[in-house]
Amino acid sequence: MLKWPRIQFYELGDQSWLPGWLHQHEQFTLTQLWHLSIPGWSHGSLATQACTVIREYLPDVSSYLFVDLCAGAGGPTPLLERELNRTLEQTNGSDSSARPVQFLLTDLFPHLEAWKGITKKQPNISYISSAVDARDAPRYTPKDRKECRIFNICFHHFKDEDAQGILQNAVEEADAFVIFEITARDLWTCLCSPLIFFFTYLVTLRWYWWSPVHLFFTYVVPVTALALWVDGLISCLRTRTPEEISALLQRQEVVDVSGWKFASGSRAVQWPFITLHYYVGIIIIGAGLGGLTTAIACTQQNLDVLVLEKSPHLQTAGAGIQIPPNGTRVMRDLGLLPKLLTEGGAKVLEHVDFRRYASGDLLRSMPFGEGIVREFGAPWLIIHRADYHRVLYEEAVRLGVEVRLGVEMEGVDFEGPAVLLAGGERVPGDVVLGADGLWSQVREWVVGGDGVMPQETGDLAYRAVIPRSELEALRAEKVEELCRRVAVTSYLGPGKHTIFYPVRGGREFNLVLLRPDDLPSGKRREEAGVQEMRESYAGWDPTSLTGVQGRVALLGDACHPTLPYQAQGAAMTVEDGAVIGRLLGLLQSHLSQSRSEAKEMSTADSIASILKLYERLRKGRTTRNVRAARINRFLLHFADGVVQRLRDFFLGYMGVTRESDWSWLFSFSMRQTLGLDVIRDCEAAFEDWVSKD
Repeated sequence: MLKWPRIQFYELGDQSWLPGWLHQHEQFTLTQLWHLSIPGWSHGSLATQACTVIREYLPDVSSYLFVDLCAGAGGPTPLLERELNRTLEQTNGSDSSARPVQFLLTDLFPHLEAWKGITKKQPNISYISSAVDARDAPRYTPKDRKECRIFNICFHHFKDEDAQGILQNAVEEADAFVIFEITARDLWTCLCSPLIFFFTYLVTLRWYWWSPVHLFFTYVVPVTALALWVDGLISCLRTRTPEEISALLQRQEVVDVSGWKFASGSRAVQWPFITLHYYVGIIIIGAGLGGLTTAIACTQQNLDVLVLEKSPHLQTAGAGIQIPPNGTRVMRDLGLLPKLLTEGGAKVLEHVDFRRYASGDLLRSMPFGEGIVREFGAPWLIIHRADYHRVLYEEAVRLGVEVRLGVEMEGVDFEGPAVLLAGGERVPGDVVLGADGLWSQVREWVVGGDGVMPQETGDLAYRAVIPRSELEALRAEKVEELCRRVAVTSYLGPGKHTIFYPVRGGREFNLVLLRPDDLPSGKRREEAGVQEMRESYAGWDPTSLTGVQGRVALLGDACHPTLPYQAQGAAMTVEDGAVIGRLLGLLQSHLSQSRSEAKEMSTADSIASILKLYERLRKGRTTRNVRAARINRFLLHFADGVVQRLRDFFLGYMGVTRESDWSWLFSFSMRQTLGLDVIRDCEAAFEDWVSKD
């Protein structure tokens, strides 16, 4: 889309020398444009589309007073009031307690006669008779209502300093504001603007047939049509982009916009020359690793994001976590790898040691470190899960992502889409992504029924995080040797294995002991004593016991939970988030370009299609990972015997990289998991999707 710098020209309608009848004719023609709806061609009218936007972002519309601060002679506000209340009556039916939507007309130059006529016909509209400066307007809302400032095709009139003041006043005094424009600063809109010239002829014939002046200056000397055309071109030159409106808000050093969520979009009304632009959001359910990664990826693609989290506090279960190269590659692409190493206390994994459970004898020490970087282009990290989560959360907040905690959700409206909250609030968005983990509510709403509840796997894990000082206090040579190594040490035994590695820069150590599950059915978690744990591992080396439907989609453990035998659960989750963020960003750019090339595309259908592409890209890969984790559980838990001795023998020669793997087979398998660049893969898939579109 070709754009140029904004130019603050002045329209003919802004000039004091313009005859009053011509100014009135221009304003009336633009108002009639909001009515225009041609069967078989139009997508409603400007008024109906504007009301759709209002209802989408302000679902409790009757709780607002809409203040039109630049009402002129009324403009489209009477149409909006009529349309909103008509829809409200249809929705509420015979419910007499439902309040109608109220509007208030104000202006720096009040049009009292016109407003008196409007308010006589429409009692839900009132006006302020004195002059009101939008840069210094008081709050007009009674105590039982919220206030929304509305700007109908007028915001482009203001100089930057005035627009800045108006936005500041709206943020300080109101609860919401909406800016509507019907022009855009691009070549296509300018080329289509002459069509308004001919609409002027229809308006004159329909409403001014009795006036010789209007007839003469339309059909003989087309002054009215030319004036409207010139003003339309000037509007194109000075209409702001959503980014420029956001920049005006960011330049306000004294304005607190925390808690505000800003969105923008457009709706085609009459292709190709009438489009409603407004100043749309994505809702992510779950503020875990997957939800926050998705939020960051989407925000970096200039998408607006809202994260809904059930927990009233950000808390992270678990302790240590490994981030394999496919996960760190995502973090690097998001610009977060340095923060994980510095602020997150992550360490680059140097070795993975496999030991015999009974004696502690070393079976194999696989070199990682630089060899992993050479093979896969990114390091293998070990980190505390809480530190990983904190780095993601802080980055999301820094980027302006709104995270709402303590939110109780009751369902998803798949047609909206929208999330339905306890208490009746409806939170709309373009896309709803369920990143709410293993016990996902969204999965139940998407798939339905008890058939999607997680199934018990028969595994149990003891988890502990042990301070380095407590380990060193044992004064055990083997323990001290383990603490000196930046390695993942795994003891392998019949039906069980243990994992031990440093976290938080080596100040603490993560210990996980996996064994068959003996908890009662349905029991998820229980405090365990050290003695119980030791009895479970009797006969082991004591060192090992140191301590899509529509526009709704799922990601992470909500759709592909996996066993902890592949170090890939979190990595697959952050891959999901990065892929969906990149695909939605590419789609947004594609839709913008399509509009500039006069291609009619449905945003909702395109989003649904791109979510299908996301599912196709991720389903095979995550399914293979879940299957591989199950196979690993089988291989790691052999009972003592011939098969176990064969496994230990071959394990002594295997490695993750081609440099360290004599068999080639194991490193080949690892390259399929660790080596795929999911972002480049999804970009190629998107190009293929576009070519087939």
